[in-house]
Amino acid sequence: INIRFVGGAVASITDAGNGTELAIVRMDPIQIGSFYPTRKEDRILIKLDEAPQTLLQGLFSTEDRDFYHHFGVSPKGILRAMWANVKAGGMVQGGSTITQQVVKNLFLTPERTFKRKILEAFLAVYLDLRKSKKEILTLYLNEIYLGQDGHVSVAGIKSAARFYFNKDLPNLSAGECALMAGMIRSPYRYNPFLQPKNAALRRDFVLTRLKDLGVVSITELEAAQSEPLPAKAVSSSSFREQDYFVAEVMRRLIPFYGEEALIRYGLKIHTTVDPLFQKWAVESVEKGRFQAALVCLDPHTGDVLALVGGRDFKQTQFNRATQARRQPGSAFKPFVYGAALELGTTMATFLSDEKKSYGADESKLWTPENYNRVYHGTVTVREALAYSINSATIDLAKKIGPKAVINFARRMGIQSPLRPDLAIALGAYEVTPLEIIAAYAPFGNGGFRVEPRFVTAILDSKNDVLELRSPEKKSVLDPALGYLLTSLLKSVVEIGTAKNLSLLGWNFPSAGKTGTTNDGKDAWFIGYTRQYLTGVWVGEDRSRPVSLVGARDAVPSWAHFMKKLYPPDAMVEDFEKPGEIATREIDPVSGKLARSGCPERKKEEFIPGTEPKEFCPLHPGGIKGWLKKLFG
Repeated sequence: INIRFVGGAVASITDAGNGTELAIVRMDPIQIGSFYPTRKEDRILIKLDEAPQTLLQGLFSTEDRDFYHHFGVSPKGILRAMWANVKAGGMVQGGSTITQQVVKNLFLTPERTFKRKILEAFLAVYLDLRKSKKEILTLYLNEIYLGQDGHVSVAGIKSAARFYFNKDLPNLSAGECALMAGMIRSPYRYNPFLQPKNAALRRDFVLTRLKDLGVVSITELEAAQSEPLPAKAVSSSSFREQDYFVAEVMRRLIPFYGEEALIRYGLKIHTTVDPLFQKWAVESVEKGRFQAALVCLDPHTGDVLALVGGRDFKQTQFNRATQARRQPGSAFKPFVYGAALELGTTMATFLSDEKKSYGADESKLWTPENYNRVYHGTVTVREALAYSINSATIDLAKKIGPKAVINFARRMGIQSPLRPDLAIALGAYEVTPLEIIAAYAPFGNGGFRVEPRFVTAILDSKNDVLELRSPEKKSVLDPALGYLLTSLLKSVVEIGTAKNLSLLGWNFPSAGKTGTTNDGKDAWFIGYTRQYLTGVWVGEDRSRPVSLVGARDAVPSWAHFMKKLYPPDAMVEDFEKPGEIATREIDPVSGKLARSGCPERKKEEFIPGTEPKEFCPLHPGGIKGWLKKLFG
């Protein structure tokens, strides 16, 4: 690789062979969070006979059922793991024995390579020859990592019993033993304080195994499953505004590196977050009656510059920006209009804005309504999107077909399930905020779909590079069509449902779309400039009607955040207009080329070849038209 400094302490890392940029990293990184920074552990050593048999049997049933019958490596376990991975279509089991886990924790580095796996197996056999099973198991029970409390790592089962249950080992119930045994596989995913639903499912899985082995009776099983999970306020961590971002980075890296590698081996993770942007993002969503999420991306690279998944991380660690699926409402409409533009619809095309019912069965008719229940008869494509007119949007979706909308949305980056019916036009199907915000990127970046990027580089404790992550981009949209969509979405900001942005002090060139779902359960605004793409969601976790409106409840948070990014006197460039875009004056009544006698004319933009060819038939042209216009 080649390293080139591009400004200050920012370095560009490129492939020496072909010159491809691999990553951009700060060489003097700002620490935004840390786990296990000083190897400080809450560890209380035990003897093997102190461990409850229910806990040990739960451990064997989930981690190493042949522990007393193999020589450090279990051929049966390896075959079971291989079969499970083949059925799952990915890595879901590793096949490591308890002895291999001891070797990994005590002697090896975290990288997951075939060479490292072979070394682990040889050392496990060696350890099995030199130590008794009792000694190996005792080492394991005292060393095993079972979670994190701020800067303190909870190591060993005795410390874990105190931390999670405030009990000594002999006093643990069957349900608590099963919970702890199940947590060993992933103390982050099955942590009862952070992931109670996952923890309960994992506990019940272990209890079922114990019942099958005859360790607990059916009566004991049912009693243990009904035990309440331990509850404790989450301790304050070493990071503040970055809580949700850091937690999301961990969630994404754990499947690749494992929890222990991330927390115990001194890895350095270079992220895309801008600490100042993140601070402003938190400030922008923390005020209000409801929950909220905000994401800011670089639309050209997909870099996640700020991410807030809720109003209070200590209260709930559920990340609404990446884990919650909500109806996008009208924020989904740009994908309808984008699909239509690709199929030849123009900005001047007229759409029907009338109240209609849809469905073949009269007993199941669907009669969608405009937000304000006002209908105009006919409106242009630009007016329909600017004012977020439901009836006109459904008319457009019916003309091009719901499948065309789905295909377009998929290309832009929407991955959540979508159904091919007209309800898709009004954003009836749930998405995550991050995916729909990122799916707006091709509209303003020249037509490239970008993958949200959280991490640029990962280094080990010796500063050797383990991984570089370059931006993932794919051309999915004609730049001219992307510009037309941006032009439509600029109308939303200038004259449409988001025009209150100017009253909030935002007057820079921008485009975006509001979103409001039925009964006001969700409010959205996704907007962008040439440099930044930001989306805001507001709603309640219980998804109940609370009369939210995108313009009133989401737009102010967006404006508060974006104004921080641009000083009042900033020179913000407008979106670049491709040379192939044609501009024509049209009569807004007929939709045809304006004549001299047309009382009103508007400039409209077209892909060359799609502009109107005929002049307005409703008004005279030439000298007669000019005189009529001048003298009435």
